[in-house]
Amino acid sequence: MAAELESLIPDDTEPGGDGVVLTRLANRLVNRIPMLCTLKTFYDGKETVPTKAVPRNMDVTSSAIYRRFVDICPMNLASTIANAVITSQKPTGFRLVSDKTMRSTDADDMWQSSGMNLKSLNMLRDAAIYGAAYAQVFKVPNPSYVVRLSPWNTVVSDDKSAAIVYGFDMDNLQERITLYRLVRNDNGDVTDVYSRTAVREAKTRTLYSDSTDDEESVYATANDDTQKRPALQPQFQWLSAADSEPYDFAVKCGCLPIVQLKTPTGRGWFEPHIRTLSAIDQQRFQRFCIQEMQAFKQRWVSGDLPEYYTKQDPAVKAGRARAGDKIDYSTMFELGPAALWLMPKDAKMGESSVTDITPIVSAANTDIKQLAGASGTPLSILSPDVSGSAEGAKLTTRMLRLKVQDMNARANDAFVLLLRMALTASGENGDAYQERFETMWEPVETPSDLEQAQAASYVKGLLPVKTIMRRFLNMSEMDIAEAMQDLQDTAFATALSQENTLVNGKTSQQSAPTLDTAFGATLDTSLASDGGTFDMSADTGETLDSDNGAM
Repeated sequence: MAAELESLIPDDTEPGGDGVVLTRLANRLVNRIPMLCTLKTFYDGKETVPTKAVPRNMDVTSSAIYRRFVDICPMNLASTIANAVITSQKPTGFRLVSDKTMRSTDADDMWQSSGMNLKSLNMLRDAAIYGAAYAQVFKVPNPSYVVRLSPWNTVVSDDKSAAIVYGFDMDNLQERITLYRLVRNDNGDVTDVYSRTAVREAKTRTLYSDSTDDEESVYATANDDTQKRPALQPQFQWLSAADSEPYDFAVKCGCLPIVQLKTPTGRGWFEPHIRTLSAIDQQRFQRFCIQEMQAFKQRWVSGDLPEYYTKQDPAVKAGRARAGDKIDYSTMFELGPAALWLMPKDAKMGESSVTDITPIVSAANTDIKQLAGASGTPLSILSPDVSGSAEGAKLTTRMLRLKVQDMNARANDAFVLLLRMALTASGENGDAYQERFETMWEPVETPSDLEQAQAASYVKGLLPVKTIMRRFLNMSEMDIAEAMQDLQDTAFATALSQENTLVNGKTSQQSAPTLDTAFGATLDTSLASDGGTFDMSADTGETLDSDNGAM
């Protein structure tokens, strides 16, 4: 039988109540913190090999050398695995699915005003490293409608009916946990969305964050198994009653004001490979130790060596020692460019042999190849010296493309939901919660300008111009709109130039036979200056004849 859950709010222990729901989500967040520390440590390249690997009972100098190896042996492949996906995801904006010519202006404006160009990239980064990313929509833009939340402070339930956000108020020295809940009727329709905040007096925050202020504690938690794990104390009290008024936009959209973006497994891209990454670091540590020991070879002297000086020893005769003193061989074999060793009769010298580290390096390269295959990361990214054909490179990047496409689809749902709530909260588009939006993405692998031009030329005349721009030139909807406007401006300018050329040509033909009269020359000049586009040849001739007759 499962242990009874101890509510963080002692006064609220009703099953299914707000206190119990908050406690369950808070416990999930607390249990996740140690893994988040490990993921951040590996991504930052601050992981260390276990301290048990450092030899003990050594002198101070040797111990310091091994400690340095512990610091420099991490290879930081975790960031490479995550960045391979992060750098391939580039949202460019939104458009309405029903909008066939232009993307939604309201959606673009909201995306820009909320700073989602940067926030979306940060959310994709959080998802790649920690497995989940969060953002919240507010009714009032303070400073914007959409605010990114940290996975270190936020948790959403599996059914997306509840969520919590942890925070620490440094001014009032209080820990705060805000609970968000969604209420449905018997038909499954959302009827209410509300929030409640629980507080506890505290001098410092209990849970770590991903800020630079907590890095030392985060790295210590990840690298030391004996480090104490954080735990929330059951001393919280509700600050106020439930409040539904700020979340009417969420009720219309049928969801919580907090949106979650997760990877397919809910884990970071390199989280399943933490042990492999640790093994590679361990092998590098061992290789450094072997190389260091080979740089300073061990030498020894074997044979029947006397233990005490005698009167016949050169050191006694030279006055550097006295007969009967114990011989200190450690001072006799000093290293130096011109050092000479005076060795006893029949003594033999020996030194350690060179250790071949090629098998260790080969084993490490094999582990990196297996890591590339298991994580779906192109080997050329983890090991830049890999060479091969262009077709082979495309095959190796197929898994990465599939990962990016899968994450783009998941991110599309999260971004669209954020956009709907933000537009609904702003009141600029009352039907935004019913609209179908689509996130526009740059291609995973952007082709060269020559390849795009060739592809566009192949389908010219077979597909519409906008389709060619969108699919083969990888232009966004805004770029397409600007290009079409430029085409219209160019067509208008060309037509106007041709018309002016035609008018000027006709005018010059009419002015030739009337150059012998002053009146005709004046008339031609006035027509040319007015820039008329009509034919005056017949009327001009009649007028000239009648006038000449009168004269």
